[in-house]
Amino acid sequence: MVVEIRGVIHLFSGIRRWAPELVVACSLSVGLMKVAAAPGLPAATSQTFHIDCSAPSGGDGSIQHPWNNLASAEAHGFAPGDTIALARGSVCGGAFAPKGSGTEGHIIRLTAYGVGNRPKIVAPSTAREALLLFNQQYWQVDSLDISGGNKYGVFVTGDAGTLHHLYLKNLYVHDVYGDALKNKDNGLVIVGPSSINVFFDDVLIDGVDAAHTNQWAGILVGGGSLPYKDESPLNTNIQIRNSTAHDLYGDGIVLFRDSHSSIRTSAAWETGMEPTQDVGTPDAIWVWTCNDCVVADNEAYLTDSPGLDGGAYDIDWDNRHDTIERNYAHDTQGYCISVFGAGYVTSESMVKDNLCIDNGLSPRMAVMQGAIYLSTWNGGTIRGLTISGNEIQWNPPVPGAAAIEGPGDNGGTPWVFSHNTIDSTSRLIYRIKIPWQSSANRYMIEGHPRFSIGEKQNLTLDLLQAQGMESGSTAAQAGEKHRDSILLETWINPALDPNGLLSDGARAQILVLRSLAGQYGRMRLKIDVHLCGGADHAEENALRDLEDIYPTSIHSAYDAGPAQGIVTVGQILLASSDGSTLKTWHGFQNAAALGGAIRKLLGPPDYSHMQPLEHHEGQP
Repeated sequence: MVVEIRGVIHLFSGIRRWAPELVVACSLSVGLMKVAAAPGLPAATSQTFHIDCSAPSGGDGSIQHPWNNLASAEAHGFAPGDTIALARGSVCGGAFAPKGSGTEGHIIRLTAYGVGNRPKIVAPSTAREALLLFNQQYWQVDSLDISGGNKYGVFVTGDAGTLHHLYLKNLYVHDVYGDALKNKDNGLVIVGPSSINVFFDDVLIDGVDAAHTNQWAGILVGGGSLPYKDESPLNTNIQIRNSTAHDLYGDGIVLFRDSHSSIRTSAAWETGMEPTQDVGTPDAIWVWTCNDCVVADNEAYLTDSPGLDGGAYDIDWDNRHDTIERNYAHDTQGYCISVFGAGYVTSESMVKDNLCIDNGLSPRMAVMQGAIYLSTWNGGTIRGLTISGNEIQWNPPVPGAAAIEGPGDNGGTPWVFSHNTIDSTSRLIYRIKIPWQSSANRYMIEGHPRFSIGEKQNLTLDLLQAQGMESGSTAAQAGEKHRDSILLETWINPALDPNGLLSDGARAQILVLRSLAGQYGRMRLKIDVHLCGGADHAEENALRDLEDIYPTSIHSAYDAGPAQGIVTVGQILLASSDGSTLKTWHGFQNAAALGGAIRKLLGPPDYSHMQPLEHHEGQP
């Protein structure tokens, strides 16, 4: 049986709006979805300077006579409202550190012009970074391919004051290889301090692909290695979305010392590849000393660690009011989710509605961590923790490993564990130090589940319920897993934002599809994307830029829609090849929804179609 997913996704630029009640002709929807520039954005009043490193001779920066090297642009001081544009298809050798700052409402933009592949900035291995902004603010950098450097790919930093409005969008940053690590504040895309006297506000990292480094992080905002005092301010309003990080020695995507910030609709894989631990242990996507931070709708897989710690998602070290929700973690060596308190209080955390499948593949990590790991040390505590609505499929490689390990202290405040589903091949469901408020959970195993609380071992569900430590929970037999092949077909409008970049909604959905395509390959999972309307050069550029990761894994073409010309906006349909409907969704579907449904049909990915690692100069 061949299964097909068909759908129509109505994606507006900038903000995702769903209207499943509407029925429109796909071929007519393009005109409805071209969105004008948002109110309040200034008109372009300053100069645009052009760089074409393929030009035979240098010019004055005009489009008729562009500069043909980065040094000419570096010699110029850019003013608020200026634009620096590199020619698509060109390659510029050398590191780049443009000068100047914008102002509120009049940013400086570094971008691309023309038609073709993103322009490349290729730094030598002797350069510290490929692109540097130092004590600069009100910048947007977008639509570039940036590689090289030995410590950073893109480094946005400073040593004094608060730096505002630093936007990195639609970038491919890759291949940074340098010396042995001394700390974690380095890697592919780093927005971080050069002293304890600088902070960041209003940072957006959107549509950035960060790949291949023997330095630490894929994408990192904040800083953890400087001697901050406990009362030091945090960075504010940091948003990372629609981005990926992979093939890294350390962390994938991380927020250090931030508040009112988030990581959304992003993915990390093949993280923690460092052979021997030296500066710490990594996670795929996590937050550290973060207040009011959200990690939502992400995917993490094939994560590893050179040490005992390290998994997919983590709330760690002096966090307050943080949430991990609707994420998907699968096929990781370590845990799916951890919450830690080390020397400080981690308070009011929420872990809800996540999907965890086949985590803890490493025997040494499975027996210590489980799929969910709750730990404290050095006098730290975890207070006010809620774990709710999660689905965990636990298949540990060693017998007796608990799905949930909770050796941590709660500081006298209750933990809530409710409405979770655990499908386990291990009979031991949880091993916790202190009783929690457990209710309405579903335990699916072969046989009878067992529990450990403190010194009490091998407890049954009936006993826990009789003693008031479980209420409303049930046990059932594990269900069968199905296997099949799938065709995934969807209709998307590739709407652009006012900068001519792929809109937030369109990029978010395509990234989910792209990740699935890279995991399964077209023999098992064929993904065809029908694009509503007709192409223009801006849309062609936006779609071409997505091909740097898993090239040709998704087939896309402009199409008027199904044969009848009428489609339901916001609907995705899971159907067999004979037309029978298996499942229907409305609106954007994250990695957990689509990935979980496909895994039930196909089983685990084989990953054989993922883009292979290649040898790069300077790579050990």
